[in-house]
Amino acid sequence: MAQKAPKVWKRDDVDRIKERIRVEVQGLTEPEDRLAFLLDQIIRYEDQDLDRLLYVHATIHTHLKWGGLAESHVKELLQLAQALLTLHNIKPKSSALAFLLGELHALHAQAHLSQGDALLASLEQQLVQHISGPTPPGGETYHCLSLAQYVLRLGESDLAIDYAERAMVDLPPERTLQAQLLKLRALRLATRLDEADSWSETIKNASDDERWQREIGWETLCRTAQREGSVDALMQKLNPRHDYYHTSYVLEGFFWARATSSTQWLDHLPKLKSLAQKKQFNFKNYASFHRCALSLEKSYDTEIPLTHRLTSIKKTVQSIQTIADIDKVLLVYLSLIRWLLRSQCRDFGRILWSEYSGLSLRLSRGRSSDALGIAGDLIDKVWTHKEI
Repeated sequence: MAQKAPKVWKRDDVDRIKERIRVEVQGLTEPEDRLAFLLDQIIRYEDQDLDRLLYVHATIHTHLKWGGLAESHVKELLQLAQALLTLHNIKPKSSALAFLLGELHALHAQAHLSQGDALLASLEQQLVQHISGPTPPGGETYHCLSLAQYVLRLGESDLAIDYAERAMVDLPPERTLQAQLLKLRALRLATRLDEADSWSETIKNASDDERWQREIGWETLCRTAQREGSVDALMQKLNPRHDYYHTSYVLEGFFWARATSSTQWLDHLPKLKSLAQKKQFNFKNYASFHRCALSLEKSYDTEIPLTHRLTSIKKTVQSIQTIADIDKVLLVYLSLIRWLLRSQCRDFGRILWSEYSGLSLRLSRGRSSDALGIAGDLIDKVWTHKEI
């Protein structure tokens, strides 16, 4: 008996199923609950390939946003999605549903970034445009926004600014704000501070949302730290009486306090374990960054033998690679360098300084080896041992 041909997929079916999934997960606010539901649906719809494919896409997207799956499981889901597309003869460019291939490659790009490979993410995103046909996921502007994120992680600030500007042409409001903020951050990390000031003035009233205003204000505090070589103004805002007592800013502040030459602010914030017990702090969205913070906090515990603390630093360096934001990568590197110097581990500190300064030079196109502006004392440091 001849094998029954797979059911032909239609665009209307894709849109209908996507909307159904969106409604189904809307009330599942906890990432674990959402992941569990979507994984169950993949099994439930085993005989309905289009439903199954879109549940796979939703599952991977959820994981990339909040985590929760093993890397091997993500790989299996990506392979399953590709197999379903191949089974239904969805071909690059020529198929009416070629955009589904584009969506899959966009997920591949995000997965590469989450594993610390921004170069592969950038190349994968380029594939999205080439295989999607006339309707690439999100259109040209979303493609540019994705590339802006990936190339900035590589340290290519000028390229990121160019892609961000191209993305602003025709993005929905929320995405436009994302592109504007990305450009602002890229200008800061490129040490183009006057241009960043001007751009900040241009966009500060783009939204009256309090989260937007906080982001603009935080970038201003970061530029102040760069100009003054001091984190004092920034750290003074990190207390319960100010607007910046939120997860992302407190985590960044933890590293700013440890990235400076002064030890004044080391004990300014409560212990991370204590913060995690407060409902207002949710570290799940910053898993890699949080892991690095926990490790560094433990490294300052002198009751733990130095050899054990040095061993944990290796794991921290591995975790750095999975941080998606280049400014956070710089903060972790510089914080580790400070700890190593304070622990008389000069040689390892010198190696990490090479990483930090190299990234800084790339971001600034050779203008500065200190993208954060608070390591001036290390720029002129004589790292080599003097001959006796």
